[in-house]
Amino acid sequence: MSGRRRDRLAQAGRRSRRAPLLIFHILAGILVAAALGPVRHRRYRSTDPLVWWSRRLCRIRGVRIQTAGSPHHGGALFVANHISWLDIFCIAAVCPTHFLAKQEVATWPLFGWLCRRAGTAFIRRGGKSGAAEATEQLVWRLRQGGRVLVFPEGTSTSGESVRRFYPRLFQAALLARCPVQAIALRYPHQGGINGTVPFIDDDALLPHLWRLLGEPTVDVRLCFGTVHVPPYCSRDRLACLTHSEVSDLLDLAMGAVESVRPSPQTNENTAQPAPDGTSPYTTSTLIRQG
Repeated sequence: MSGRRRDRLAQAGRRSRRAPLLIFHILAGILVAAALGPVRHRRYRSTDPLVWWSRRLCRIRGVRIQTAGSPHHGGALFVANHISWLDIFCIAAVCPTHFLAKQEVATWPLFGWLCRRAGTAFIRRGGKSGAAEATEQLVWRLRQGGRVLVFPEGTSTSGESVRRFYPRLFQAALLARCPVQAIALRYPHQGGINGTVPFIDDDALLPHLWRLLGEPTVDVRLCFGTVHVPPYCSRDRLACLTHSEVSDLLDLAMGAVESVRPSPQTNENTAQPAPDGTSPYTTSTLIRQG
């Protein structure tokens, strides 16, 4: 039997095991979301259902999450580089937060409805009005002590580099006077970057999900940077600062994971900023999701 045929049979076997579990998990999410009711009618915006659903989704898909540093525990604006729709659930599994997503996500089959019920805020791309509406939503949530994640690159990438961070979304942190923390995200694979995970170009959700269901275990590494607190000089300065930090953390992560093997005894406390403003993170426990 050829190697290609064996690979195809292995992919088919993974899909046959994972697809039914995923369907049942989506149905469970629908029931939970329906029981919670629309976000606008709730007195609270709990992230617990999203955390549970995200962890279970990662386990079904065979995602292994490794973290470095720790997320800020209080209300904060989190910013991260963006590679795939999978980013949302990997981050939510270890960092309970609400999200800002492009308006198109709201129209995705089932996933869009679940995101709306989970309290996701949406932004209309192309124009200042969309950014202004998004900023208003973010400021309100942050002033209530909420935690929100945004992807300031404005689009997903292959993960080979970090695009410029658009400063507009950082205006919410200035107005709400809340902490800001960067998250560097990478999907490593055999000394490089996993080429199956990026959701880019003309990718559609369901075909992309089908491809992922056939792939072996996916590794993801999340590095939490320094917690920046107000007052801030400007949104442009904050965007440049966090962009540089994410880029540096991604470079450091590639070297650190080769030399440090995490264990359950590793200290998971957040790293303290160094005198020069960098984040001397340490690799923490590997969170196995399957």
